[in-house]
This record gives sequence, C-alpha cells and structure tokens, in this order.
Amino acid sequence: MPSALEYFEEIAKIPRPSGHEEKIREYLKEFAKANSFACIEDESGNIIIRRGDPKVTLQGHMDMVPESVSPFDFETCGIKTCVKDGWICADGTTLGADNGAGVALMLSALTAPKLSDIPLECLFTVDEEVGMTGVEALASDVLKGNTLINLDHEDGNSLLVGCAGGVNTEAVFPKIRTLPKGEWYTLKISGLASGHSGIDIGLGRVNAVKLAADFMTRVNAEQVSAFSSGTKCNVIPKEAEVTFSTDSDAVESVFAAYADEVRERYAAADPAVSMSLEKTDEPAAAYDGYFVHALHECRNGVVEEDARGVLTSSNLAAVVDEADAFRIITLQRSAVNTSRDALSAEIAFVFREAGADVFTHSSFSGWLLAENSALVLRAAEVYEQMFGRKLEIETTHGGVECGMIQEKYPEMEIISLGPTIEGCHTVNERMSIQSLEETERFLSALILELWN
Repeated sequence: MPSALEYFEEIAKIPRPSGHEEKIREYLKEFAKANSFACIEDESGNIIIRRGDPKVTLQGHMDMVPESVSPFDFETCGIKTCVKDGWICADGTTLGADNGAGVALMLSALTAPKLSDIPLECLFTVDEEVGMTGVEALASDVLKGNTLINLDHEDGNSLLVGCAGGVNTEAVFPKIRTLPKGEWYTLKISGLASGHSGIDIGLGRVNAVKLAADFMTRVNAEQVSAFSSGTKCNVIPKEAEVTFSTDSDAVESVFAAYADEVRERYAAADPAVSMSLEKTDEPAAAYDGYFVHALHECRNGVVEEDARGVLTSSNLAAVVDEADAFRIITLQRSAVNTSRDALSAEIAFVFREAGADVFTHSSFSGWLLAENSALVLRAAEVYEQMFGRKLEIETTHGGVECGMIQEKYPEMEIISLGPTIEGCHTVNERMSIQSLEETERFLSALILELWN
C-alpha cells in the first residue's frame, strides 16, 4: 500500500486552492470507490469516508493557500515538488503540506494493512483557509467517532490540545471622488517575511498595510488614487503599493528617515524589508484618503499574551481596491471568545467612526482539552514508547477546525497532531520527510491503542 509520502506526492499534483476543491474531491471519491469504503459528500462539499462503525474519526482539510513568486494558475496546475536535505519543498509556490499532509495521513491509515480490521472514519473539509466554511456547514449528527484526531498540526514533536478562536472584521470605505491636488507619489513595499497570522504573529514581523498607512499619516496624505496590499485574512501582508498625494514639502526626507527607522526596528524579525518612493504624474481619478488614518489607528499584531504565548491578536490583512470602495480585511484571534469579540468591536468602532460600513463574519470558537485527560496521557505514552522521547503538549494561537467541531460535538474528545512543516502560507513552505514518516507510524499506533 502507498505510504503517506507517496499519497502526498499524488495529492500535490491535484489543483486545490480554497474554493476550488473539485479535483481533490473527485480523487477522494474515486479512492473510496476503489477501496469499497462508504463515502458521503455533504452540501458544502465536505467528504466523509467510513469503514465500519468507528470509535475514531480522523480529520483534515482539502484546500491549500495559493502563494507564488511569479504568476501561477493554482486552479489548473499541480504543485511541483522536490526534495532538499530531507525536506520536501515546492518550486516557487506554497507546498500545500498544510493540509495535504493530513489528507495523505488519512488515506494511509485507511489502507494500512495493520489497520485493515479497525473501523475508521475520515472527514475531509473544504475552505478551511478562507474562513472554515466547510466545517461551519458540517451537520451535528453525521460523525460517528467519539474521539477525533485532527491532522492539521505542524510540529511532529508535539500534540496540540487547544487553539484560538477567530473572527473576520471587514470595513468598506466608499470611494469619494475629489479633484486631484498636491504632489503625487507611489510607495512600494516588498521583501517582507510574511507568514501565518496565528502561528507567526508573535515573531514581530512587518505588516505591509501598517507600514504604508503609518508613512502616509506622517506626511498627511490627503488623497489616494490606488491602494492594494495583502491576499488572505490569515496571511501577514508582505507587499503594498499605494499612490497618494500630499502638500508636504518634506516627503523625501521623511521617507528616508522612516525607511531607516523601519530597517533598524525590524532588522532581526524582517531583515529583507524593502521600501521605495517615487514621484508620479497626477492620476485621472483621485479619492479622499479619509480612511488612511483609520488604518494607522487599527490594532495590529499581538494585543495580549499569557504564560503560553500569544493570547489575543489582530491581523490587518488586506486592502482591496474595488471599483467603488476600499475594502479592509482584518482577522482577530483569541483563546478567549470574549476577548476576541471585544477586540473585533474595538476595531469596528475605529472604522465606523472614520465612515466605513463594517461587518463581521466567519466567527469560530477556540478549543481546549485538559493536559491530564486520559486521551492526552495515552497519546503521550504511545509516543514515548515508540520514539524514546517525551511528547510536548501545546496550544496554538493559530486557528484549527477543532473548535468548531467541538461546538457541534461537545462530547467528542479532540486532539491534533501532524508532521513538522515550516513556512506555511509562504513560498518557503517545506515538510520534514522523517517527521511525516514518524507521524504516520504514531498515528497508526494511536488508532490501535484507542480501539483496544
């Protein structure tokens, strides 16, 4: 039977950006048919593959974040993989190990000879990376297992027992047409490390939207003709480009001082940050820059920490330049739902006061399993017996689907594990082959332990 690595290499060839999981869905249905497994597809496109009457449910998501260094059609092209020093990588794109590794581990478990007599259920969800809409639509009576193992963790040496919840707060600033005035400039920001807005938010990396807004505030930018930055709500924006006007006669000197300040401040966390400012011609259309100060005032980054790390944060994720508005996308996270909602309300107030229409969506809850629960202790014992080292028990500030599943199945015990993956949501994403192989072995042993 194919190993998890072999399944992953097959999956990598299948286009599956968020919102376009048709091909991977057909692959899974064909897999179930070829192996005579029961297969259910719900209205949202989630797939459940089941063998027998299971105690254990495995779960991961089908979609991947599409990021590339050059134009790449993720809807029609598979990922080109390569192996470097024991890591599987992609060529100029995200790898999709988040969460292709989880999908591969589930297929491996379903076809592993030593698990062939064990009833098992696998849930493959859609659109996790763009708001968890698949798991949000999951019925509350379709899963049969009493224990769920989520396979979207990214550290092969630890077990995840809790995560932050989150909510998207969006603001729509209508474009107010004005007559162009002042001197016009184009600011470009690039070279930022970016990263996952949950996992990497505590590393102090630069946010391109904040850099642009903070500079424009310093020079009292009055008008904007174009502004775009960021891609996804859960990705720290790595680039920005904005064309604006100002009456300031010290723009170049302010920019030089600000660029030096940024490079010095982020020398350790984001050493490749690059900023440029060029004078440009007066545009054909100019819009009031009334929203720029709101971006400057908007909370971004770590808001609250505790002994385990980041507790509450916000990601000023994107400015989308639409035909009649500038749309601002943000994502607030917290392990405490009341803190998540309070931060969202604060940011919404800032935007509304500046004249925006604001709405929230895609709210998801956190989840936490006690570290001394029987499930955690059994998993830790199996791991230590297999590898001769202790299994670290962790929570994450990142959002995983476990919280929303727990809301629907409150009696279900949930843990999360997975192989070591670095650089998720960036073109530097890579997965340890050894860790994938160890996770495959650990998962099989844990399923056997939980069945007995």
